[in-house]
Amino acid sequence: MKKLRETRVTLATALLLCIAAASMAVLGCYAALRWGTPAVRDKLREIDRIAASRYIGDLDEETVADYAAVGYVTGLGDQWSSYIPAEQYEAYRMNSEGQGCGIGVAVISTENSIRVSLVYDDSPAAQAGIEKGDYIVGAAGLTVENDGSDAVIDAIRGEEGTEVTVSVRADGTDTVQELTMQRAVVTQKMAWGQMLDDKVGYIRIENFHVGSAEQFNRTLDGLLADGAQSLVIDVRHNGGGRVKEMSEALDPLLPEGTIMTLRTKDGRETVYSSDADMLDLPIAVLIDDQSISAAEFFAAALQEYDRATLVGMHTTGKGRAQQTFELSDGSAVNLSVEEYFTPNGSSLAGVGIAPDIEVPLTEAQQAAFYFLAPEDDPQLQKAVESLQ
Repeated sequence: MKKLRETRVTLATALLLCIAAASMAVLGCYAALRWGTPAVRDKLREIDRIAASRYIGDLDEETVADYAAVGYVTGLGDQWSSYIPAEQYEAYRMNSEGQGCGIGVAVISTENSIRVSLVYDDSPAAQAGIEKGDYIVGAAGLTVENDGSDAVIDAIRGEEGTEVTVSVRADGTDTVQELTMQRAVVTQKMAWGQMLDDKVGYIRIENFHVGSAEQFNRTLDGLLADGAQSLVIDVRHNGGGRVKEMSEALDPLLPEGTIMTLRTKDGRETVYSSDADMLDLPIAVLIDDQSISAAEFFAAALQEYDRATLVGMHTTGKGRAQQTFELSDGSAVNLSVEEYFTPNGSSLAGVGIAPDIEVPLTEAQQAAFYFLAPEDDPQLQKAVESLQ
């Protein structure tokens, strides 16, 4: 199935350096590294010596060093490890901690459009009246039509306390509003919910960044107070996050026992567990091929304890945990340092989870995923049906 070039980004979060582009120049970009195993070190020194004496162009050492780092990490052959340039590391760090600096929206971006998929609570965007489904057509004098979506997204980013004027068009209208906002540090909206028909509580978990478990449990408590008699928990398009956050969200849903086991290269294990207090309600969990890492293990634990029916599509199959190491120049590497296993001791690496009930989305439904109403979402409807 052919898909549009579509990216979901948080405007407060810088994009990682493109590994694909870097790997095309992997030999050249190794030149600046001075560390590594003897085979790596000797080759880099040889290339560096040749380039220093014969290359006729200008050699930007910092740029070459960045590409060298990307090439090294790419050469590990692990799709989950990555290099983060110094100028992007702070945004990366904030994002993993559930925060960001910007106007407080997440967007779906294609080559010629930017559509708001999420507005963070109490953010500059929320205060300015921006709503989910609105289109951003320009910012800071640039337009999507003339300058492209990437340029407009870059223009919206900036330092805390600075102002930016954003051109916004509501869905279904031709009227464009010019909204001036002051960039701020905002907390991501990571878990929220609503009551569906028949007292079905729906909870969406966007990611498992720092603070997500608190938002999840607050949402869960609110739905229970409103009389929810069953739950649908949605971890589709959830890229994962912190194991601690995932385990704290799972704890009230599971009986006493293991939630996840992490194992290092030397065999040391860390085990996350749940206590005996358990909410005894029917649960369905929505998953898809973009449920990754902690999102997969969230669903796997509920499935293995026979606590939930999984509905949707097969998950990605990520079985490694990463740790971020800051380097001396302010850049960082995010490396796979642990394998992790489900409560039953299974690895999901390259395997993933098969849903109990498979329900595909059409190409049009996939393209409109973040904007589907409950009645137009066949996976959600099947999940509700499974609870009856």
